[in-house]
Amino acid sequence: MRDDETANCIVHDHTRESCQTTNYCLNGGLCIENRRKTTFEFACLCPSCHYYGSLCQFSIGQQGLSLDALVGLEMYTGETLSKQSILIKVIMIILISMITLGFIGNILSIITFAQKNSRETGCGYYLFAISIYNQLTLIVLGLRFVYLLVTQMIVWKNKGRSLILCQCLEFGLTLLPNLSNWLSVCVSVERTFTVIYGVLFNKQLSVRTAKGLCIVLLIVLTALTVHEPLTRQLIEDPRLGRFTWCVTKSSSTKLQTYNSILSFVHLLGSFLINLLSTGILIMIIARQKLTVRKETIHHSFTTTLRQQTAYYKHLIISPTILLILALPRLIISLVSVCIDTSWRNYVFLAGYFISFIPFAATLFIFIIPAPIYRDELKRCLSRIRSLSFYK
Repeated sequence: MRDDETANCIVHDHTRESCQTTNYCLNGGLCIENRRKTTFEFACLCPSCHYYGSLCQFSIGQQGLSLDALVGLEMYTGETLSKQSILIKVIMIILISMITLGFIGNILSIITFAQKNSRETGCGYYLFAISIYNQLTLIVLGLRFVYLLVTQMIVWKNKGRSLILCQCLEFGLTLLPNLSNWLSVCVSVERTFTVIYGVLFNKQLSVRTAKGLCIVLLIVLTALTVHEPLTRQLIEDPRLGRFTWCVTKSSSTKLQTYNSILSFVHLLGSFLINLLSTGILIMIIARQKLTVRKETIHHSFTTTLRQQTAYYKHLIISPTILLILALPRLIISLVSVCIDTSWRNYVFLAGYFISFIPFAATLFIFIIPAPIYRDELKRCLSRIRSLSFYK
């Protein structure tokens, strides 16, 4: 361009080139068709900061974090695993490591809480159920990633079976973490009541309550999640052949809103109750000890709080770890930002996988910090070693 030339900016009317026959774009995306070429070519202009993807099929804000939305753009459709992006390979390594370590830890946790000595109170029953749900969560998470990978590498001829599989995996990936999170809340609440009532705490009542709550939570959360399969559909990008994406239906606006509110309530509700229970637990422990020592002026509340926190650390460590690991996903769900740069997507992806660490770390969160459960685990391992020795 010469120095005396200037560029003029004009408003382009996209409606002149909008797709005439079919609007392939989802979620209100504007379909733009190139009519100057004989080849089939179009593009989707997605609503800013809400949807993205080649067909505007992905969303972060509407349905929270999902594996498809976070890694979908990084996948090369129709390519083999060896030709996929570095990020996909790193995610696969992380998932394999998480599932392997989680399997070992969860199996040891299930063995520990299956012992009668570990279930003298309701906490043992909650933790037994948590160990099972955590292992199932990791299995479903791994299968969901494999499903996403396979559907982008090969064409599934049976679309009905593919849709059913996607719906079942999404149902499990929604239900199982919620079950585990709310049972963790039950553990925190019961431990708080244990400290409040002391020797008057009724172990038999807590066991009966735990058995009932495990069943009630399973029924209630299943009923609240049963709509999840109805929100899923298979879509194809006509430019890429018959490779499918399993995404949220764009037509079910009310169902999307209900699902978003429900997900937020599960996440924020369990977080706040855990936070409140942990705070009350620490304060009660410190005040009870301070009352006993009130005749000694040298012990301030802060000193007593520090001493009792160290003494009852096995009751405090578990909910504290859960709160810390739940924080990234909670912050992401509260902050509405656009994924307009790759580093933001990486932050969201990190928050997504951090939220799954508790499901792989049952052993380190609930058993190792607690002397009773830790000793029971040692006895179980000793019996296993002795049986192996005799064989």
